[in-house]
Amino acid sequence: MPRPPLPPRKPRQRILGVPSGCLLLMMGMLLSVCGGLSLLTIGAASLILPRVEAAWSARIAEVDNYRSFASTFIYDRHGDELYEAFEEGRRVHVGIEHVPLSLIHATIAIEDDSFYSNIGIDVPATLVAALSYLGAGRDTSPGGSTITQQLVRNIFFDYEKRLQRSVSRKLEEILLALVLTQAKGKDEILEMYLNEIYFGNLAYGVQTAAQTFFGKDIDQLSLGEAALLAGLPQAPAWLDPLNPDPTVQAAVDARWRLVLGEMVEEGYITQSQARATLQAGLTFVPGNASLTAPHFTVYALGELERLLLGLGYTPEDILGGGLRVYTTLDLGVNQLAQQAAANQVAQLQRNNVSNAAVVVTKPATGEIIAMVGSIDYENEAIDGSVNVSTAFRQPGSTIKPFTYAAAMERGLSPLDVLWDTPTEIAVPGQPVYAPRNFDNRFHGPMTMRAALANSYNIPAVQTLRLVGVDYLLDLLRRFGIGTLAEDAASYGLSLTLGGGEITLIELTNAFAVFANGGDYVPVTAIRCVLDSASRIVYQYADGCPRGQSTAQSALRQTEPIRVLDARIAFLINDILGDNTARAPAMGAYSPLRTDGIVSSVKTGTTDDIKDNWTVGYTRNVAVGVWVGNNDGEPMRGSSGLTGAAPIWNTVLRGIYGNATRRSAFAMDGRLLGDQPDPPPGLSRRQVCDVSKLTSGALDCSAYINEWALDGPAGIPDRAGNLHYPPLPQRYPTPPPASGSVVVEVSPGVYSALAYPLPPELAAGIQFRVGPGEQPPIPPNFCRVPIEHKAEAIAAGAQNLLFIAGPATSQRDAVAAERYAREHNLAFLPTVDCWQDVYHQQQFGQVGAHLQITQPHSWQSVSQPIAIVGSAVFDPSQADYYLFYIRGGQFADFTPLEHAVHESRRDAPLATLHANSLQPGNYVLRLALHKGERIVQATDVIFIVP
Repeated sequence: MPRPPLPPRKPRQRILGVPSGCLLLMMGMLLSVCGGLSLLTIGAASLILPRVEAAWSARIAEVDNYRSFASTFIYDRHGDELYEAFEEGRRVHVGIEHVPLSLIHATIAIEDDSFYSNIGIDVPATLVAALSYLGAGRDTSPGGSTITQQLVRNIFFDYEKRLQRSVSRKLEEILLALVLTQAKGKDEILEMYLNEIYFGNLAYGVQTAAQTFFGKDIDQLSLGEAALLAGLPQAPAWLDPLNPDPTVQAAVDARWRLVLGEMVEEGYITQSQARATLQAGLTFVPGNASLTAPHFTVYALGELERLLLGLGYTPEDILGGGLRVYTTLDLGVNQLAQQAAANQVAQLQRNNVSNAAVVVTKPATGEIIAMVGSIDYENEAIDGSVNVSTAFRQPGSTIKPFTYAAAMERGLSPLDVLWDTPTEIAVPGQPVYAPRNFDNRFHGPMTMRAALANSYNIPAVQTLRLVGVDYLLDLLRRFGIGTLAEDAASYGLSLTLGGGEITLIELTNAFAVFANGGDYVPVTAIRCVLDSASRIVYQYADGCPRGQSTAQSALRQTEPIRVLDARIAFLINDILGDNTARAPAMGAYSPLRTDGIVSSVKTGTTDDIKDNWTVGYTRNVAVGVWVGNNDGEPMRGSSGLTGAAPIWNTVLRGIYGNATRRSAFAMDGRLLGDQPDPPPGLSRRQVCDVSKLTSGALDCSAYINEWALDGPAGIPDRAGNLHYPPLPQRYPTPPPASGSVVVEVSPGVYSALAYPLPPELAAGIQFRVGPGEQPPIPPNFCRVPIEHKAEAIAAGAQNLLFIAGPATSQRDAVAAERYAREHNLAFLPTVDCWQDVYHQQQFGQVGAHLQITQPHSWQSVSQPIAIVGSAVFDPSQADYYLFYIRGGQFADFTPLEHAVHESRRDAPLATLHANSLQPGNYVLRLALHKGERIVQATDVIFIVP
């Protein structure tokens, strides 16, 4: 069905070729506003207008043959061409007859609702703008330009003139708009405008925009798609439908709704049509682009636009000025990363892995040396055109180094003991949070080095409990990770395990802070911008290979800001580079090992195996790798160590093993030394290895050497200055007059005079605990009060070493003590000895063989089971054996079943009806009797949950 004709233009009277109404209005406006100066202004206008009219006939051919821009060339850092922006095909001219009415109506409604009736300018808006400029009006806004005025600026003014904010330039724009309106029909003006205007994402003109955002020709656009396009030219750098940033998407959606609302207001569509369009939504189908290093090139073009807009240029100036842009990319390093990612994904297809992304930066300057957003930009099956390096994904355990850095900043020491034991954390309104390690095992007490190097989850969560989620978020923002919400309640303790979503590019640059010794440098993709005359428009870190500097050149040097105490950065680097420390979890010969290259590295894997990460660095190179599926489908049997780390290793070795690639990271022609010296304020200390401190130890059986801060960590302010908390005042503590005494002999290790408690006595201790808390397990030692010292030593008490339990909660302390008992580790006793404990009757040993193998010590039992073991004796030793039970409803030892008079070996000895017992800890005793007297016994403690 043919489209109805556009509204006709009414003929107007002309004076000097301009409608009489126009000149009368202009004259009246000038007279009323300018007062005494109006005659001079009118005189000037009368001179300008004939000159413009006379020139118009000569310039009409120029308009007809108008070429809107000169190509902008994008290069890598060495001058290898990446992209020629806006070459033939980037703008496809379409006639007005092919533009759907919906797009015409949408454009007019949002840009110039009086287009078909105005004289080329909006007289009321122009008057308001003039009054505002002269201070006569209340409205301080400049007023909107008509479609004709926007077109005039683009085709008649060069970019320098467009930047002018003068009355003469504005007046010339108005007069040219008036003349253009008389020289060209409205359809012609609208056609030129629709083919000229910029829509973002490299798309000029409506046809290119339709292909760019929806993958279709202009005449196939729906009403909703047309309304979306019409709203973009207002701010194409910000209103980017292809940008996944939620803030940008919200702005795009708001603009879309505004356009539809204006179309309803102007009567082009009905309210019901607008509602139906909104309900149908939009589906973006980005068009393909033929680019070298496509993800980086698009990223660099976005940065170029933001950069030059900040210098006062318009999008049209930036993208149509014949610029020569030298980026930070090294094409050779990018190709290395691309190939490494593609090869690894091919190896992981059986693990349901389809994609990978790699970012390589130069830490000292923040330059992006490589950016691989996917293994194949053209592969629609994997959403290859999506740049995963800038997409939001959960980072897994790669957040842990920042947690431990925050902990040291808050006063925790790398020498402190962390417990990797079961924990359950109550979260109001949510299920109990019980973190688990990747290997589903617990590893007991350890230092920060072992916890971080092996990426154990529970110590990281416990550390964050002490640090605070809000503090960690603040530190991450200092490190340039700004995509996380500011509200700590949005994440909880899972933040340290990657519970928030960030991007690979910002994560890699955050790790570069450690490489820089605590200095943050923002990432950048642009080194140099030259104009068409080879004048330097912008230069970063002396990055222009040629060009002439002028007074207008923006020259920028690297400006690092201190965001972390250098001592903490050194410690994190040292831990993440300790191959021996990470060997228990990662293996001694994992892909994290880089013999001959001093590197630090951290892996990460999300719980649902949707994301694999490895981020590592030297002082010269930072490499971040993501592996997974763009659609979030889980992988199978893949981790940061097996999925992402091989890519990281290949890229890092490929850079260091090639002089040409290595040169991209040089500073003043050479690389920095990758083996940093420890900064002042650190010392090496020998501490007890708590993982090997067994129960009853008189001294440490093993020691480890560890770095520690000599004083409090410096806290950076927003200007990058470190402020050091005052040293804590230490006062001599007088010895107590009573009670037990513990003395710290090594971080987390205490010496105490202790007496061994028989199980039957320990099981009888009644602990007072608060609501919801668990009672401690029966201790195997009690601490001797100083008033009992002589008596206790005579009874066998000794000065022993013990490990202090976790301070996070009483429940955690109970779990840690249970782990210690099961693994024969020395756990600091929780009770003091009482007066008569040293004189409790002990059972003798008559030489019989007694053993309980089921239930074993600390076994949880809830159903009836056979008690299995051995009771081997002869008549000279005992008459019978009998089982006793104590705990729960049994306040004292109570016989279980009946006496048995014959020996049994490795056989069922009795039945334990655990289902009839109350929850709690129980002592099960196997006793030999000679008459009524117990002559030998053995105990086990079991748990009824």
